[in-house]
Amino acid sequence: MGLVATGASNKQIAQQLVISTNTVKVHLRNIFAKLGVGSRTEATLRAIQEGLVQVPGASGNGIQTLDQSDPAVVSPVQAPDGRESGLAVSSSNTRSTIQAGRLHRYALVILGLGILLVVTGVIVEVRATDDPAQGQSESINPAVERLRWQAKAELPAARSGLAVATYENQIYAIAGETSAGITARLERYDPTLDAWATLMDKPVAVADVAAAVIGGQIYVPGGRLASGAVTGMLEVYDPREDAWEQRARLPIAFSAYALAASEGRLYLFGGWNGREYVASVYEYDPDLDTWTEKAPMPTARGYSAAAVADGKIYVIGGTNGGKPVSANEEYVPEKEATGENPWRQRADLPESRSSMGVVSIANIIHVIGGESDITSLSPLLYFPQRDEWQQFQVPEARSWSRLGLATVETHLYAFGGLQESVPTTQHLAYQAIYAIVIPVVK
Repeated sequence: MGLVATGASNKQIAQQLVISTNTVKVHLRNIFAKLGVGSRTEATLRAIQEGLVQVPGASGNGIQTLDQSDPAVVSPVQAPDGRESGLAVSSSNTRSTIQAGRLHRYALVILGLGILLVVTGVIVEVRATDDPAQGQSESINPAVERLRWQAKAELPAARSGLAVATYENQIYAIAGETSAGITARLERYDPTLDAWATLMDKPVAVADVAAAVIGGQIYVPGGRLASGAVTGMLEVYDPREDAWEQRARLPIAFSAYALAASEGRLYLFGGWNGREYVASVYEYDPDLDTWTEKAPMPTARGYSAAAVADGKIYVIGGTNGGKPVSANEEYVPEKEATGENPWRQRADLPESRSSMGVVSIANIIHVIGGESDITSLSPLLYFPQRDEWQQFQVPEARSWSRLGLATVETHLYAFGGLQESVPTTQHLAYQAIYAIVIPVVK
């Protein structure tokens, strides 16, 4: 993990540790599973935040001093009342002192508002806020914001209600519903090549499903069949072998559930059981191949979404059958073992919505699209540490629901789904994190 934090590639790590690149990949899969992350960037951020890796050159008091050959340096930003409210980049040939300990005090990265500085492994927050304690922010230039979105290679088959997972910086789009019916298609997107490849179909065609990665395998439970019935089947895909296998069935068949992986376990929240929307929660242990029922959600719902931030799982939005809900409920699996209530109510969505895309990057949750009583839904950022929501922008305002949403390193990828109630192949990428490298002269 220390080598990953320096930006070393798998090949470089293998050379330094005198092991094979395949062994490096195995170790990284295990590390990602333990940290509950899906990329090297997220792993680095989490490891620094948890103190698992040392910041190069940092003294015991958490202060990092840099001699910079580049004229850009980091300096404090003063709020109107004189308090230090963040860090800014200015032009000077001076030495800059950066308090690394502030990383835990504020969010590691302010997406849509700030910049992430990577200085030889040191992660430094740069804010564009006037007063982070009050959550006030300066306005975002719409023209600049639009530049962060790019059109990418379209999804080969227009479909909605698909499952999406990221493994080794590749995105997998699984199953879903086309205009001709439910499909078993599996396609992989390579962001580097901006190209899709067709892989082995999922054995059972389903829609209204989700996927999660544990230990290098992609888990896809349940779903809605072509007959309209729901299934409790669990199918698992091995990206290295391009092969599927079946695992232990769910105790009850579900579709339209929320799914998250945390600490090497799979968590399935709510969904549609063929008769009603439910509040049940099930945990899957891949080592034992068993499902265990856990404490139910406070709010029964389906078509919600789940994301992991800072070791906690947030189940957001959904519908109870009558209308969309605004619920945002935090689940802490570890509390189950101590008999504590694992659920806590957090700040509701600004507006009720269901069937949206939700992902977490750098412990900040992004919400895109969805169905609601409101015609056009703005994308949202949720900051768990501050329990606050904030809007950001998309290139064009239109309804977009039941889409696929994934992260690879610093970008979000949104594709497929329904636009104006019609399946789409549209594929957009959003640069969620800006990384600036400042050279250091020792």
